[in-house]
Amino acid sequence: MSGMKSNWLGKIKLKALLVYRDLFNALRARRPQAGGYPGNLPELREIIAHGARRTDFSDHLVPIFTEGMSCRPRLIVELGTRGGESTFVFERVARLCGAVLLSVDIEDCLQASAYPAWNFVKSDDVAFAGQFKAWCRKKRIQPEIDLLFIDTSHLYEHTCAEIKAWLPHVAPAGKVIFHDTNMQYFYRRADGSLDIGWDNQRGVIRALEEHFGCRWDETRPFVDARGGWLIRHWPNCSGLTILDRLPAA
Repeated sequence: MSGMKSNWLGKIKLKALLVYRDLFNALRARRPQAGGYPGNLPELREIIAHGARRTDFSDHLVPIFTEGMSCRPRLIVELGTRGGESTFVFERVARLCGAVLLSVDIEDCLQASAYPAWNFVKSDDVAFAGQFKAWCRKKRIQPEIDLLFIDTSHLYEHTCAEIKAWLPHVAPAGKVIFHDTNMQYFYRRADGSLDIGWDNQRGVIRALEEHFGCRWDETRPFVDARGGWLIRHWPNCSGLTILDRLPAA
């Protein structure tokens, strides 16, 4: 009986949250979404159009495209594929830069991309990190990641393990992007709208704080430099945090 009551209360709570979200978004005047001037670049036009559908990742599509293009990657590794939102962007970066794209997920995501140089590995990403160099040798790929994207369980312990396992594989001028670094019961988008999220007890950002030995306020934008990395953070759409390796002294 207690289980049925808990399930019933959970459904009521979810319905109340959905009503609040819809009312808030209806009453609040939405700010125009950040767009772009894609000119004659079809890939950017496609990404801007794809981002018109509001999701927990839509704010970040154009930024991760520009970040990806700026580092001119040869190897992109995406940890966490889900429905292919980030894959949609990274396959276009890969095509423009002539890069190899590797996606890793515990679920079967083989339909996420048709890019010829896309590779998919169905595995726990921490376990696969130990096989990464061997995989690269088999594929005749230099085992240095120019662009690493992490969007998996969002749990603290798992993220700590990912940082330990994967950051050593990042190239000297490489870039790492973490999604969901500001997870709350509600998340806000740049246009002022909000949607329902979940509280992961600061899992991802807390793992980063432990790695760098500091404390941040993930509800605000910030820039920091620690441990040989330039760290930039944006709180909208559940948070995006980007790490760029700093030149060696």
